[in-house]
Amino acid sequence: MNDLLTHTRATLLYYLYSVSIFFFTKSSTNYSFKLQEDRKVIAFAEIIPGLRDWTTIVQVLDKQKPLLSKAGNRYQKLTLIDGQGTTVEAMIYKSDIEFFRNHFRLYMRYMLSNARVEYTPLEYRVRENQCTWYIDNSTVVQAMDEPNPPEIPPVFRFTPFRRFYQHIDDTSDIDILGIVAEVHQRFHKGTTPTREIVIIDKSFMPVILTLWGDHETNEGQAIANMIQSMPLIVGLRLRVSSYHTLNLSTKFGSSVLVNPPIQQGSMLRQWAMENKTQINDLITQRAYLNRTSLLPQPTEDELCTIKEFLNLPMKKAYWIQGSPRFLDKSQRLWYNACSNCHKSFRAKPQWKIICTSCNKNVNILPRSRLTIELADYSGNLTLDLYDNDAQQLLPFTLPQIQELEGKHQLDYTAIEQAIESSILTCFVKKMTGNRGPADTEKYAAIIVHKANAAELISSTSRNSASTSTPSTNPLTAPESSNLTTSSTILNATAQSYRGATNLDSNLFTTLKITETPTKKQRTDPTDMEL
Repeated sequence: MNDLLTHTRATLLYYLYSVSIFFFTKSSTNYSFKLQEDRKVIAFAEIIPGLRDWTTIVQVLDKQKPLLSKAGNRYQKLTLIDGQGTTVEAMIYKSDIEFFRNHFRLYMRYMLSNARVEYTPLEYRVRENQCTWYIDNSTVVQAMDEPNPPEIPPVFRFTPFRRFYQHIDDTSDIDILGIVAEVHQRFHKGTTPTREIVIIDKSFMPVILTLWGDHETNEGQAIANMIQSMPLIVGLRLRVSSYHTLNLSTKFGSSVLVNPPIQQGSMLRQWAMENKTQINDLITQRAYLNRTSLLPQPTEDELCTIKEFLNLPMKKAYWIQGSPRFLDKSQRLWYNACSNCHKSFRAKPQWKIICTSCNKNVNILPRSRLTIELADYSGNLTLDLYDNDAQQLLPFTLPQIQELEGKHQLDYTAIEQAIESSILTCFVKKMTGNRGPADTEKYAAIIVHKANAAELISSTSRNSASTSTPSTNPLTAPESSNLTTSSTILNATAQSYRGATNLDSNLFTTLKITETPTKKQRTDPTDMEL
């Protein structure tokens, strides 16, 4: 009997609680509708400096972590969106950041009235008459009572995974959309927590995204807690680096949105569920470390000449192609380094250390290193190659090189012949901390694709013969025959650059290393300015 009374009492209390919640929610919703009726709710496009007594409905698209300005003032930047898909940036300063700590939750909607509105400075505008809003403790902000916020329209411009390489080690940042396929353990670099996660999209190209600081503590831990569901993430203002060939990372000002209600998300989630087995196979194979997958052989349109590369901004990496020549037969072809981050150490191989760069317990391992000269018709440069990029050019394995060096029996002539029988396609960046005049500067290859010169020439010659037509003698050709004439001139240029190599200038012509590029480079015209 007592059990029955207890059960009845509990059921009655739950019923009363449910009824009260229903009426509270209904009254709150009615209150929100009444607010909209009492005020003039307008779209973002109608809000300009000087407008008074306005109200709009905002949805929080992005809420950056508080930062310090150059003047030492704390500020927080919000990105808000309205029902028409128009976005606006809003700023909160100093003590008002704490004042609004419980407001502007991601993806939620708010009624906002009478923020201070100013035209965005011209140098920061991306559209005409763009405005910035300034929210302080006198701004009216009220949360809207709704069980689920509406989906965010497609306002992001996501960079395709296969185009990440265009932003390696430069000053630009990118926005990405992906599925988290794997989460690695947290570790610290100094006092900063960091974590690597692996993201993937329909390209089937898994990429590492490194979360730093608060991004690891907050979003990283949240992602780790839900990894079994393969969460969707949006990364805003991420950096692309050449660490482990190609890697994404957060920075100050980045944002990581976990499972945002965006329209593009449902299709990507469905794709991930349908291809879960294949995604798991890629993770098991550690495909996110597969260098040829991350940076495959470029198309012809993506190549630039060495001269163009030397005149382009050095904060970018570019694809170049040329013939290598072995430099300095006294150079040591290996060094000892951290097995994880490749930091060099004066230590013996197999020493176990805590790396002072990546802060991981690692073994010291020998690593191949090779300095070459790379040349095409337009010029040459000194290039450093590492690991497999260097090893693929050498006729000996690294243990063999070490043994022969110890006996002073290393055959440098064989090394020279092996190197100079190749054509290399390299993704190249300027080495940091370089000094000296331009003609002595060194550059590092992020990845090198090697082709055998003789085989490539033979293949190219066969293809050319099958499609060629009788040509005019280049010495008597009219001026309009620019390609033939320029090729003849450039052959002589190549001959002067490659006097010491076993490849002559005619081979350069066959391989199109000496032709004047007529294709449009992937850089903006402004990038070509000196």
